[in-house]
Amino acid sequence: AGPPQAPAQRGRGPAQQPGNPLESLSLDIARLMDRTLAAEMWDRYQRGETKAFTKRLYTPAGQKAFDEVARKYRADRTFKQTVDRYITEFERLLDEVARDDRNPQALRAQLTSETGLVYTLLAHAAGRLA
Repeated sequence: AGPPQAPAQRGRGPAQQPGNPLESLSLDIARLMDRTLAAEMWDRYQRGETKAFTKRLYTPAGQKAFDEVARKYRADRTFKQTVDRYITEFERLLDEVARDDRNPQALRAQLTSETGLVYTLLAHAAGRLA
């Protein structure tokens, strides 16, 4: 048949594939969080409520994922850097949406999109959303 396939690069570590630690979160986000509650919490947060985000946002599986992300964020420097990069990029996108579109629904749609929900979980677990 063809040339032998190269073995998987698992031993090379997450620095080689910075998106991978977050990939499974993106795939599971719908079963980890309540999208309606996320929208309500973002609305409250944007009105100035500093304690708008609570673990009530998460399903039981989501609470487990939140705890794991929070633990890994504190313990794994590479994971922390990946999460911080995701948060920074998403916040830059939010700034662009807020600046380019005066429609508050556009910002809300971004925050409740799949990537917005991943951002919410990561920023919450990282302590950025109290």
